[in-house]
Amino acid sequence: MSEMGPAVTCSLCPKMCRFACPVAQATADEGATPTAMMQAWIQAREGRMPWEAAAEALSRCTGCEACRVPCEFETDVPDLLYRARAEAWKREAIPAGTRSLLEACKDSGNPFGIDPKALLYEHGKRRDFDKTGRVLYWPGCRSLAEEPERIGRTMALLRAVGADHVSLPASRGPVTCCGAPFRVAGDVTGFIAAADGNQAWFDRQRTLVSPCSQCLTTIGEGYAEIGIEVHAELMHLAEYLLFFRARIAELGREAMERARPPLPRVLVHDACGLHRRLGRAEPVHDVVEAATGVRPESWALDPGRTACCGGGDFHDLRRPEAAAEVATWALRDRTLLPGTRVVTGDRTCLASLRAGLPDEVQVDDLVGFLLGWLAPAIDELSG
Repeated sequence: MSEMGPAVTCSLCPKMCRFACPVAQATADEGATPTAMMQAWIQAREGRMPWEAAAEALSRCTGCEACRVPCEFETDVPDLLYRARAEAWKREAIPAGTRSLLEACKDSGNPFGIDPKALLYEHGKRRDFDKTGRVLYWPGCRSLAEEPERIGRTMALLRAVGADHVSLPASRGPVTCCGAPFRVAGDVTGFIAAADGNQAWFDRQRTLVSPCSQCLTTIGEGYAEIGIEVHAELMHLAEYLLFFRARIAELGREAMERARPPLPRVLVHDACGLHRRLGRAEPVHDVVEAATGVRPESWALDPGRTACCGGGDFHDLRRPEAAAEVATWALRDRTLLPGTRVVTGDRTCLASLRAGLPDEVQVDDLVGFLLGWLAPAIDELSG
């Protein structure tokens, strides 16, 4: 049990992080607390609980890491749960929601049932697939599934700010999911296969840029865990765009002069995957400030807090009803006037926030916000 030290400690804790867990708070489900999940894992290992029941308990986490703040030991609960689910997987104990998620992956290679390469070629332009480009833009399956038509304008945005050396995954071979669903589910074999297939994409360029925290976490941390080395520098889109801050500010001023839009109230949603797990939330605020000339407000009621949307670790696909309750709970303390703009730095959160907020509030990820705000300048430059 020595390797189980953190899980044992967590299982013995009197739920000190209970108030911080968005799933437990939103659903009033005591089984969703880290303490209860670790207890289920240990009891299954000791033969005191069926693995099927333990696996169901182990699926109740969004990976938001809100529990890490009040934890005296800063326990990495998502990492422990990946290991626990891998043990359950070996015993063929797979919750129904997780099984559905992986069935979609089995059929199409990703959890959304799409053909990423076909969508990239349908909505991108020939010049977007530059094999000599030094930077790879990896939109992620969720982005392609939800708004595939935006990929061409995203590349136009990057060129408009001066990033003319960025390319989409090009030509040979399939373009598949980074493997995040397999890692979340505990399917180590499936994860290794997905990672092996993608390593060449990620090593071909010097830098990989993505708007998706799930992809960045999987490639940056998950691949290393299974011994697959990625040499490319991994950056969130906002971090990369800050290299072009001056140009973004210039385009923002030009767009304001042309269209003279009223400056809305802008709130930045600090996504859990970007803020807590990656520690890369601040650049989103910086990019929005560069584009508008005004520092945006933070959704968080105080520094260090995030509002979990319920979508992390594919919780919205594995347990959609619970995920919807989490989103409702996260939005409970905010009354937003019509016309307010909410910008999330993480593509993972967009659908959940849009579903939970009223139609009068415009919700976008960073790409969507910039495409809308800088539209006049981008349209002129892209022809």
